[in-house]
Amino acid sequence: MLPNEKILLEIKRSPLALSSGLRDLTIALVLAWFAWRALAEVPFWDSWWLVGEYRKLATRFLWEGAGIPASWIATVLGLVAVWIGISALREISTELSRRYKVTGLRVQAHKGVVGRKIDQLYLLSVDGVSVEQGVFGRLFGHASLVVAGRGTHQVRFDYVRKPNEVRTRIDRLVLARRSKQAE
Repeated sequence: MLPNEKILLEIKRSPLALSSGLRDLTIALVLAWFAWRALAEVPFWDSWWLVGEYRKLATRFLWEGAGIPASWIATVLGLVAVWIGISALREISTELSRRYKVTGLRVQAHKGVVGRKIDQLYLLSVDGVSVEQGVFGRLFGHASLVVAGRGTHQVRFDYVRKPNEVRTRIDRLVLARRSKQAE
């Protein structure tokens, strides 16, 4: 930030921004649990009807005990769980690192933990703020704000709480900055 620049508005995000990462993490944990249960003395799927039918067909057309070893299935389930878990943790950490703010000169969106990405627009170049809100956004009180600048540049704020109030405040800050510039 510049020496004479102050933060005028920090935009709060909805906790639902973490929902897809937490969903993926839950799936990874369930797959890991299945992989662990597959390594038991008797795999969990032995009592399933479809597995019994598969064994009958494999014995009839191939040989006794034909099939895929449980350790292979456990390995595949474990690898898929690790892959999904790592991507879920990456997504959660990215969502936790997002910061949206409006200063006296700029509109900024920060993202990233190790690598950083900062999108910004100067208040004087803001053309408008639009609200994109779906059904779940209406139900849970969040939306995406798109701050459009000159040309094709825009800054997007996702999962913003109280989006209409935030849009109104940004509009007021933009108009105040323009009137100050005109003087």
